[in-house]
Amino acid sequence: MSEENPDNPPVDPMTSMMQFYEQWTNTWAKSMSETVANPRFAETMAQQTEGSLEFWALVRRQVGEAMEQYLQQMSLPTQSEVVSLAQRLTTIEMRLDDMDEKLDDVLDHLKGMQK
Repeated sequence: MSEENPDNPPVDPMTSMMQFYEQWTNTWAKSMSETVANPRFAETMAQQTEGSLEFWALVRRQVGEAMEQYLQQMSLPTQSEVVSLAQRLTTIEMRLDDMDEKLDDVLDHLKGMQK
């Protein structure tokens, strides 16, 4: 067996690996911080984001149109038709409630006239 020499400690590969990892992450963090702080980077990212949003808006519109055509071919209501119908039904319910309240008032008035 070999004896450990206090002047020459054994090499720990994990320590070397951790030092490498720390240096590597620090280097990348510094590089990325400088890149992100650059105004040209912000402009480029803004342009790419805007382009992406425009693309997905186009895709969404085209999918919506295709879905609407499909629903019409299947004789099914579209979302806008269901929403319109729900609004009309809500209006009808409100009017019926108003009429019911007025009818109750008229009946109370007639009962008061009979007494």
